[in-house]
Amino acid sequence: MPNPQARALQGEDPVAESTSAVVIGTGLSGLAVAAELARHAVAAVTVDGLESSAPTTATCALRVADLSSAESMEYLEVLRHLRKHAVSHGLDVRHQLTARHLALVESPEPDAPARWAVRTDAGVLYADAVILTRCAHNQLRRFLADLGYSLGEHLLEALGQIGLYLVGVTGLAAPSTREVLLQAKHVGAEVSARVGAGLQPA
Repeated sequence: MPNPQARALQGEDPVAESTSAVVIGTGLSGLAVAAELARHAVAAVTVDGLESSAPTTATCALRVADLSSAESMEYLEVLRHLRKHAVSHGLDVRHQLTARHLALVESPEPDAPARWAVRTDAGVLYADAVILTRCAHNQLRRFLADLGYSLGEHLLEALGQIGLYLVGVTGLAAPSTREVLLQAKHVGAEVSARVGAGLQPA
């Protein structure tokens, strides 16, 4: 019997989808990454999660509360701009869909690299790359430990080799809005180089 990824790639499983990248988090970080991926012509789906069924509003409030007044105003202004950009450019942002679990899975094609499987309430999204922008720090530590990694100097480089990217979730202190945008720009370019600009799965 073919595995779920094989069925998904062959279009036989209606609850599974295949894309180049999945962005986890529909806040500022996630929308910034989604915009960068679109700019590089990389097919992407942006979903919410991982730690809450409806985290966007609460997370935004907590994030703004941690910032200075000037920084919080910039954050909210950039967030409004990114939300408008996502709508006007038709980005595939699924605010009501939550990522529940993600794992590397073997490809049905011989010698092909493993892909990521992101389980949601509606099914499974298969992707060549996953960008985490919403993940509690302790949850991130556990997840990385399960993969055999720990927070450290060369973490981002090591994760990039398996198609996993982090934006704004590696430290306990929240990065500034500008730092997040720079991270998103960098990750967008890295994912584009990984999957091939404009080349989407069949």
